[in-house]
Amino acid sequence: MSNRLIKAHTYIPISSDPFDMPLPIKLELHHANTLMCIYSVQSDLTVDFSYNANTDVPMLTPTERYLTMNDIYYLLRSRVFQDNPFVAPMELARLGLEEYNPYQIILKTYGILPADAYWIKRSDDNSAFDDAIAKYNKIMFGVQPPGPDSRIEDFLH
Repeated sequence: MSNRLIKAHTYIPISSDPFDMPLPIKLELHHANTLMCIYSVQSDLTVDFSYNANTDVPMLTPTERYLTMNDIYYLLRSRVFQDNPFVAPMELARLGLEEYNPYQIILKTYGILPADAYWIKRSDDNSAFDDAIAKYNKIMFGVQPPGPDSRIEDFLH
C-alpha cells in the first residue's frame, strides 16, 4: 500500500499594484484597541514607520527591513475584498463607491475583516475600535449597535 497524501492549497494572490491615494498620508494599523504601527508615506513614495514592539500580536508588514510603497499597497489590498466581477460590483454599491480603490474602501470599512481584529485608519481619524466596528456593521449589515438609552425592542422592528 502506497502512502500518498494529496494536499491542496488554494489562495488568492494579493496584488501590490498602485492605486490612487492622497499623499503625504499617515495611516495607523490597530489590533482591537492596541496601536500596532504608524505608517508615514511621503509625496515621493518613501515610507517610514514606527511599530509597537511591546505586543506579541503579529505585525501585518515586515519590521526587519525598510518598507516600500508596494508594502503599503499590499497591506491595504489585503484588508479589502478582491476586485473581481462576482463580488466587487455588489460591494462597491453597498459602500456607495463607483470604482474599485482599496484606499477608498479602507476609508469606509477600516479594513475590518470578520476573521481578525486588525483595522486601519488615517491618523487624523479619531475613531476608536468600537466606533470602527459600529460604522463597519452599519455599512455592511445595516446594523446599528444599541446605545445606552435604547431598548432591545427598538431593534426588533
